[in-house]
Amino acid sequence: MARKRELSSETRQSILVLRNEGYSMREIAKKLKISYNGVYYSLQRTAQTGSNQSRKRSGRPRCTTKQEDKHIRVSSLRNRRLTGPQLASSLNSTRKTPVSTSTVKRRLRDFGLQGRVAKKKPYLRLANKRKRLRWAKEHRHWTEEDWKKVLWTDESKFEVFGSQRRTFVRRRTNEKMLEECLTPSVKHGGGNVMVWGCFGAGKVGDLYRVKGILNKEGYHSILQRHAIPSGQRLIGANFILQQDNDPKHTSKLCKNYLQQKQAAGILSVMEWPAQSPDLNPIELLWEQLDRMVRQKCPSNQSNLWELLLEAWGAISPAYLNKLTARMPKVCNAVIAANGGFFDESKV
Repeated sequence: MARKRELSSETRQSILVLRNEGYSMREIAKKLKISYNGVYYSLQRTAQTGSNQSRKRSGRPRCTTKQEDKHIRVSSLRNRRLTGPQLASSLNSTRKTPVSTSTVKRRLRDFGLQGRVAKKKPYLRLANKRKRLRWAKEHRHWTEEDWKKVLWTDESKFEVFGSQRRTFVRRRTNEKMLEECLTPSVKHGGGNVMVWGCFGAGKVGDLYRVKGILNKEGYHSILQRHAIPSGQRLIGANFILQQDNDPKHTSKLCKNYLQQKQAAGILSVMEWPAQSPDLNPIELLWEQLDRMVRQKCPSNQSNLWELLLEAWGAISPAYLNKLTARMPKVCNAVIAANGGFFDESKV
């Protein structure tokens, strides 16, 4: 027998109004296109409870105990990679009546444990966390003007087709494979462009196209021709150079060169914790640059480089100042995470 549809509160209110106006129950049923019994029991319920709302139902008893619910939660928290079927199998090993995977997943959702794709981040050793924590504590009280003295630098790769960065579209349930809802891709990305760039004091510096493999000699040339000139032009004398711990950045050739410039009072090099791309605001700048280029649909490598230069020049000072202004929050977030990774969306 098919399940009967429950009357809404509005329908029950209409029944009560029509009854008070003198209509019979059969007339009300015909007028509202519902059954006679529906009208009768609705009026009876209203008379007994004084309300149009449904009575509270006991519902089907839970098939798991509180202790079993706790076991599901604790097991999932101890090993975040356990799947629903694995948790169900573990629980059913001690039960006479098996529990379904759907039940286990509902219990996990009740505890706020949702299944999500794990974000990819560099592996952090204990030594890495300690260095990140020390760096954050040393810079947590820097003012916005202090951060504007930093020249942020990095390399990034941009592909002609597709992108390593996520692309969002709005689609209906059955439109997953619709052409306008797909991100086109070809083998090897259809070619790519590797660039080195920098920014500081609310302005972008040079954007240099790296051809071939960037080695220590190539990076030394970038320091001479682009990094130091950009820092002096954007910030001035004794600017702070930020760079990550890539082997070519820390090679003897580049290290000795930067020590000479540091002794001459041209710049000072910021000590940067390893495995910390999340601390560098230029990573957000690369994502913004990629979004701007994607809107123009580059056709080949040459066109991609032209669009990158165009977009680079269109980066607004307000956006760059916003990236700099968030650095105190970044430091506090690292301290709160005890040197670990933090939720970047909340900073």
